[in-house]
Amino acid sequence: MAIVGGAISILVGGAVQSKMISSVRSADTETARGTLEWITERVRNAGFNLLPGGQTQLRCKDRVVAQDASLLPTTTSVFVSGEILNTDTVAGNEDLTIGYYLGVDPVTAAPVVMEYNQPCSTGATSIATYSKPLSNPSLTVTSLSFQYYDASGNTVAGLTTPATIRQIQIIGISITVQGAEGRSGVQAQTLTRYVLLRNPEPNTNNWVDQNEKF
Repeated sequence: MAIVGGAISILVGGAVQSKMISSVRSADTETARGTLEWITERVRNAGFNLLPGGQTQLRCKDRVVAQDASLLPTTTSVFVSGEILNTDTVAGNEDLTIGYYLGVDPVTAAPVVMEYNQPCSTGATSIATYSKPLSNPSLTVTSLSFQYYDASGNTVAGLTTPATIRQIQIIGISITVQGAEGRSGVQAQTLTRYVLLRNPEPNTNNWVDQNEKF
């Protein structure tokens, strides 16, 4: 009886511990997925109500920033412009540049996804001034990467000129997180989304009536 009881105790204890580990990892995954969905929704709205000729700042003249050297798209960061967080019925009065990159939480020093958000009405570009942590610092983000494709699904490379950057129609976003440590050790998981930009690039779209401030 003692042996049987001990065996049952070990099995039940292992099952409970396994369930707790799975629960922690599930929560970590959901947290990462929430961050990824947040980024996806905002990037998808790039170019909305963006009138290049009415913008003073170079960062605000393209759907994906193509004329501000400090904000050009890379494999580790992306910055887009438009009336992405539209809250009223006046077209183009809330244009801003928003972006994402991997940084360090100012309080915990943990690696986190940073969100840059600077209105087009402000002056010179300042990533540090207009950035704040987006992801939860208790979740270790080990990688944030971006891939770029044209309308045909071909990779867009050499992202150094406006003409090349304006070809971007699809953006792949990947985030890798390190889950809580359990019996099997630290676990890493990568989540990926592909974003089809819903608004046309205003500098290359010929059918948009600029008088309507699309």
